[in-house]
Amino acid sequence: MAPIPLLSLTNRTLDNTLGAIILGMVGSSMLFGITTLQTYWYYHCYPNDSTLHKCSVALLWILDALHLTLVIHAVYTYSVAGFGNALGLEDITWSIKLQASINIVIVLLVHSLYATRVWLLGGYHQGVLGYIVASVVAGGFVIGVVFSCFCWKVQTYAELERIAWLVEAAFGTSTAIDFVIAAAMCYYLRKSKGGISRLNSRISTIIQYTLSSGILTSACSLAAMFSYILLPNTFAFLALEFLATKLYVVSFISMLNARERSRLGLSTLEGSGSEPSWRRHLMAHTTSSFWSPRPVSMVSFDAARSPPESVTKGNPPTPTYYAQ
Repeated sequence: MAPIPLLSLTNRTLDNTLGAIILGMVGSSMLFGITTLQTYWYYHCYPNDSTLHKCSVALLWILDALHLTLVIHAVYTYSVAGFGNALGLEDITWSIKLQASINIVIVLLVHSLYATRVWLLGGYHQGVLGYIVASVVAGGFVIGVVFSCFCWKVQTYAELERIAWLVEAAFGTSTAIDFVIAAAMCYYLRKSKGGISRLNSRISTIIQYTLSSGILTSACSLAAMFSYILLPNTFAFLALEFLATKLYVVSFISMLNARERSRLGLSTLEGSGSEPSWRRHLMAHTTSSFWSPRPVSMVSFDAARSPPESVTKGNPPTPTYYAQ
C-alpha cells in the first residue's frame, strides 16, 4: 500500500525551498562564528579545565565546522550546480544525508555531556534524576541511530513520507531530552545554593544559562518538527535543523564560559598586582567549575577567602592562614 502523501499548507516555491536553505546557511554561518569565538575564549580563560571538557569542546568545534561545510555544499549543489533544474530539488543530495548524521552525533554528544553533569550532581544529592536523564538520553541515542540508518535509504524528499513518523520522533525526542536535562540541572543547582551570596550568584547565572539554552534548542527543534508536519514539501524544516545543530554547540560552550574563571586563567586579563598576595594564593587552588556538586567544605573555604583582620590592618598574614 502506497504511503498517504503529506498535506502541505503551501505550494513549493523558490522562496520556501532554495530561499529557506540559503537563509539557514547564513544563520548557521553566523552561529558558527559565535561558536568559534566562544571556543577561543574557553581555551584562553580555562587552561586548567578538565581533559574531558577540553577534548569535548575541540570535538564539537570540529564537528560543527564539518556540518557547516556540508550545509554550504548542499546549498551550492541546489542553487548553483543545479541552477534551473527544478526536478533536482526532489533529490536528497549526499551532503544533506551526511549533515543529518553529523547533526545526530552533535546532539547526542551535547546531551551526553549534560547528562554526565546531572549524574554527578544527582550522585551528590542522592537523587534518581540522574538515572532518568541517562535513560532518556539512551532512548534518544537509539532513535537517532535508527533515523540515521533510514535516512541513507531514501533518495528523494517524497520518499521521506515512508519514515515521516521517524523524522517526527527524532525532533520530538530531542525536544523532550532538552526539557528533562534543563529541569534536572536547575533542580540540582538550586539545591546546591547555600548561605554564601557570591556562590549563589554564580549558581543563579548557571541556572539562567541552562534554562535559556534548553528553551532555545527546544523551541528550534519544535519549530523544525512542526515545519515538517505542516510544510513537508518545502525546505523550511531543513533550514531550522541547520540552526538547531549550531545552537546545541554554542549553548554548551557558552555554558562552560559562564562559570567563574580561575585566577590563573585570568592572569593575562587582570594584572597580577591587582589582587593581594593572600587572595591570589587562595584563588590558585580553587576549581573553576560550578558544574560539580557543592563540596562539604565549601562554606569554610569561602569563609577562608575573606582576608583576616591582620591583613586588612596592613599586617602580614600568619603562617596558619596559608596552611589552609
